[in-house]
Amino acid sequence: MARRRAAFLLSFSLAVATAWHAPSPASAQAALRLEDAVRLAQSRSERARQAGLQVEVAEAGVARARSSFLPTLVASGNATLRAQETPTGDHLSSGAALTLTQPLVDVGAVANLAEARHSRDAERFVATEERRAAGFEAARAFLEALTAERLLDAARSRVERARANERATAARAEAGLASSNDVTRARLETASGGRDVAQATGTLVRSQLTLSLAVGRPVDGALVVPASTTDEAARGASSSNDILRRALDRRSDVRATRSRIRAAEAAADEPLYRLAPTLDLQGQVRADVYPTAGHEELVSLNLNWVIFDAGTRYADRRSRLAQSSSIALEEQLLLRTVAIDIGGAIASLEASREAYRLAGESAAASQRNTEETEILYQQGLARAIELTDANAQRYDAEVSRETARLAMEQAYLELRFALGLEPIGPTLAASHAGGAR
Repeated sequence: MARRRAAFLLSFSLAVATAWHAPSPASAQAALRLEDAVRLAQSRSERARQAGLQVEVAEAGVARARSSFLPTLVASGNATLRAQETPTGDHLSSGAALTLTQPLVDVGAVANLAEARHSRDAERFVATEERRAAGFEAARAFLEALTAERLLDAARSRVERARANERATAARAEAGLASSNDVTRARLETASGGRDVAQATGTLVRSQLTLSLAVGRPVDGALVVPASTTDEAARGASSSNDILRRALDRRSDVRATRSRIRAAEAAADEPLYRLAPTLDLQGQVRADVYPTAGHEELVSLNLNWVIFDAGTRYADRRSRLAQSSSIALEEQLLLRTVAIDIGGAIASLEASREAYRLAGESAAASQRNTEETEILYQQGLARAIELTDANAQRYDAEVSRETARLAMEQAYLELRFALGLEPIGPTLAASHAGGAR
């Protein structure tokens, strides 16, 4: 019964893996590169596109604030029907007017325009940051899917070795050189490998779905190994003397916060500008149409000075100063967070590099151990259980190596994100040497 279950599990696992690995020609896709995944995510991300629309809203706000300096032209008309006749004997009279108004002095409009411009700049930086975040999300999903592919390959290799060992053990058992228990152990190793294939297949499906969500289209093809990213993660420079300053100059979220502070400061100044009077020039042409025809031209200079507004302007200033101080505190927290993120990312990257190096050595040693044990087993100098253990240890070492590789690559991405860089682009050393991008 145990043998039948093991055989069924192996057959089912291999069938699922084969069906997944060989997609139909209609659904097959070209190999996806990391650069392509980042580009697709940044162009299709809904959040990045929403941030772009917010920039349009802010641009409209600048145009609205600028309109306070531009003239307005208004046409109007009127018609009056009276119950009693006018001296001319008519009940109806009508006329029209054309009024041009040009603001001359409105210092409050200057503050409103400055606020709108800084708010627009902040939204632009936010849109840039959303686009960058979408790229990193896709890069992380890409590396996870690539690792899932490697783990599936490792599981399949384990099954292939287990099946070869099972055949060799069965042949030795028929020749009387091994016991039936050795054959049972070999079959259990094959079934265990089939279970790992099934689990790795499910992990790959989930990771590809996550990647599909990030890039905005289905992903079912092979992924191209980003060798440059892995190499840079394994050996790239990760620190410099002024790394924090350059990171703050690059980070769009920091620049957006600073623009919001300037916008809040301009808004806080606007209530004080209400102490000054406003002055505008108005020209008007009025015409009487019926019952008599005639027109007149008027030019007026209008001064409006609110000497006392019941304290509204001072209340507004207190409120806006508090808002400005609140955003300034957000900036302080963000700056400290960026510094901590960079330090933590550097520490994580250095630790994951060492772990990856050791995992690579362990995988290489386990591979040699497996090969040597197979030779010794063929010569009758090793037991079947040693061969089974060597195969399992090799698979565990390969899984540890790929997991360590993913952790190192993710730590590298986190460092690039903390530094304000794109997921792909110049190396860390080149970025440190070149300054802000």
